[in-house]
Amino acid sequence: MSPREAPTRTEALLAYGISALTTMLWVACVLPAGDLAVAGATADDAVPLHRQAILLVPALLLLIAIPVGCTLARRERGMRAVLSTTDAFVAFYVGLALLAEGVVRDMATVVAVLLLFAIGTLSVFETRRATRADEARPRRLQAFAGSRLAICLLVLILPLHILLRPDIERASLLAPFFFVAVSAGGARLARNMRGLHRTGALLQLLLAAHLLITLRYTIYATNPVLTEVMPTGHVAIGVAIGVAALALLQLIVLFRRGPAAPASEGADVLRAGA
Repeated sequence: MSPREAPTRTEALLAYGISALTTMLWVACVLPAGDLAVAGATADDAVPLHRQAILLVPALLLLIAIPVGCTLARRERGMRAVLSTTDAFVAFYVGLALLAEGVVRDMATVVAVLLLFAIGTLSVFETRRATRADEARPRRLQAFAGSRLAICLLVLILPLHILLRPDIERASLLAPFFFVAVSAGGARLARNMRGLHRTGALLQLLLAAHLLITLRYTIYATNPVLTEVMPTGHVAIGVAIGVAALALLQLIVLFRRGPAAPASEGADVLRAGA
């Protein structure tokens, strides 16, 4: 695996563009998206971030931080630290959110939350290994990613949903395991920095799609339903579409470019040309 690889100018511009546009989306999400004809309703009740903060805030935070982190990372350890930190944030956030929302009421949800905390702990260990001053062994870092991937695949493959009661929404419980499975699987299978960057870009696309779907649901379907969507609501949807488009374009650009040649190979080429 090449130890160092800088992104191209186009890749850097796309990454910073995603971060900047997501910041603008955050601003759009704190403005009222429409009018409410409900007794006692206030302007805050029409604000998307107020209506679905538990779903919007973590995705907005990650889509601002991950593109910058992936762009600044020049070594394998740096990219693995970005991915493992993201996994830790997602696992701990969703686990704590499920506990706070009172969803943990049966054995299946208890097991799911415990597994999320286990994934978060493994991610913290990998981040600590990757950021140590001494050179961490790539295989040891891949072992942490492989453990997280195994746990997520176990949850996704086994019929955990059979144990759930019909009144429990399954997507919120299984989505974090799918997200971490993509992240850990990419980190485990990547053979070069390009593979790690592609994994980061795929995660950004998943987050952008999550933001777009959540915003559409928040503005057009969440109770109390808005009687009329104002221009600020349409702008928020438009900016979310722009974020998703940039994330998709970034992924396409990364897949079109192959991995950089190792430094020794580049030196051989220069000597041969001389």
